[in-house]
Amino acid sequence: MSKISVTDIDATVGRRIQLRRKELRISAASLSEKIGISQQQLSRYERGVNKINVSHLFHISVFLESPISWFFLDCEVEEAFQISNQTAPYIAMQDADLQTRLQQVWTTLSRDQQRKLIALLDAFSI
Repeated sequence: MSKISVTDIDATVGRRIQLRRKELRISAASLSEKIGISQQQLSRYERGVNKINVSHLFHISVFLESPISWFFLDCEVEEAFQISNQTAPYIAMQDADLQTRLQQVWTTLSRDQQRKLIALLDAFSI
């Protein structure tokens, strides 16, 4: 079986795991014990050396009291689409996900674009 290559997304998710863990003042040893992996494996996840197992990410998100989507906030959408060959992003329909996505997009807009978006939203609310 071939080894799955690590991407920038893996490194970004790893950095956010480490960031959140340190914000909560949780040691790597404590977190790794709680989710049932070695401290060395957690370190490899945080450094982006290894791809993270989905169930491990789920348990990390629960223990760090963060939604899984938070770990992907800084990920580049373009890289994901190059891998999957999709043409349009999935748009989540849950309120919290929509709000997070709006915040992501909002910060990339110019002042003029923000005004136009608000005008568009106002037009929909009539």
